[in-house]
This record gives sequence, structure tokens and C-alpha cells, in this order.
Amino acid sequence: MRPECQSCPVRRDGLCASASDAQLIALGNIKHPLWHVQAGGCVFAEGDASDMVFIIRRGWAVASAFHENGRRQVLRFAMPGSMVGFETTADDCMPCTMEAVTDLTVCPIPRPSLMRFCQFAPELALRMASLLAAETIVDWRLLGGLGTCNATERIARLLLALCQRQSHAFDTCEEEFALPITQTLIADATGLTPVHVCRTLKEMRAAGLLSFLKGRLRVMDWSRLAKLAELTETWAPDPPFLLPRPPPAHEACSEGTWRKMTDWGTRSAHNR
Repeated sequence: MRPECQSCPVRRDGLCASASDAQLIALGNIKHPLWHVQAGGCVFAEGDASDMVFIIRRGWAVASAFHENGRRQVLRFAMPGSMVGFETTADDCMPCTMEAVTDLTVCPIPRPSLMRFCQFAPELALRMASLLAAETIVDWRLLGGLGTCNATERIARLLLALCQRQSHAFDTCEEEFALPITQTLIADATGLTPVHVCRTLKEMRAAGLLSFLKGRLRVMDWSRLAKLAELTETWAPDPPFLLPRPPPAHEACSEGTWRKMTDWGTRSAHNR
């Protein structure tokens, strides 16, 4: 197993959470070396032809697209464990731009190789579908609120969603969360102007709902913030589906299959 796979900070929460050690070895042979992207750098741009899928190991990224009038719409925020770059347009181009909000470390995996790998590991395919579905549900809720919520409700929904994704539970005992995004990014995600966002956040702080300090968000009153956003604990999607790791006996039965996958991945690495 590759050293970076053994020490991966999202090993338990990301795509590989359902993978056995044998599967991780095979997967390590098809992935590329880690990418390190500085804050403000681009992982991929809208219209790029890319055959890579990326798993966020460290840092935050933002996906966005530009409207014809030149305004940017933030589509989603990617955090450690998120998988990005899987979706493509009909002509196999990237439908959005993915930029690093903070210094970013990503694990790149060729999309064709990953799809072939999933033929031998259906549990990994289910895990991938579950991760994408969970994030899509959150994105739908946020984008849907743009047409039905006022400024305070939009911002409250966004902040709650970002906190929930970090805690994986609405009734968390945590009160402080990472929030390394600017007011401009919040504005682009909520369809507001930066001035309107600044004014609304000041009002929310004055109301004793939250506070900010050096890239951190502290939630002072969960219930009031949720009520303001017109959300309940039932809004948060269930954690991504996770199959139990195969028992040793199953791994022994599949040893020949995974040896075949490992050999194929090694040949692919040599041919790159």
C-alpha cells in the first residue's frame, strides 16, 4: 500500500472507506501522485478536457460557473473527502471551474481506470454514488433557496450546510467550525452582493447567532439559526452509504482477482 494511502486523512470518510487493504493496494496502482495546489490556484477550468477524478485530501475548493452577464455563480464547496471532476459535459469537458480556496492537496485518479476498477469492486461504486448523491442533495437545497429565501435565510442555509458537512450531524455538540471563505464567495453562492452579505452578517452577529474569528465560525444558537433558515434536523441528508469492509475470508477468495487488478494497475502506471 502506498504511504500516502496509509496516512490519508480522509481514509475513513472518503471514497476508500469501504475498500479493503487489497483493494487499496490495487487502487494505489492506478492513481497518480498527489497534486498540491496553492490557494487561488485552479484544479481544472470550465471547458477543459480532463479525464481525472480528484479526491480532496486537505483544504477547501469551490466550484463555480460564469453567466453570460459575467457574474459568477458558486455551485458548491468541496471539503476533505469530497470527490470532484467526475461529472463531464456531453463532449467530455469540465462543466465548471474548480479553484482552491485554501492550499489544497488532491488525489488524482484517471476516470477510465476508476470506472474499470469499479467493475471489480461494486461496493466502491456504491460508495462513490452515495457520496455524489449526498452532496447533490445539499446543493439542490441551497440552489433552490435562491428563488424562495430572503438574504438572511440564504446565508443561514449556507452556513448551516457547511457546518453540517463538517460534523455529519445536526445535533452536534461542536460549536466552532472552519470557514475559510470570503464574503465575496458567500455572495456568489447566495446570489447577493458582497455589501448585502456584510450587512446581513453584522445583523446576525448582533443578534447573538454566530461569530467569526480567523477563518472560524462559531455558532452561538443552533436552534435559532435553524429556525431562521426554516430548516430542521430532517433536512440534513443521511451520511453516505458505507458497506462493511470485506472479511478476511472474502479477501482470500478474491485474492486472484485483486492480484489481477494490481498487475493491471502496475502496467498502467508504467505505460503513463
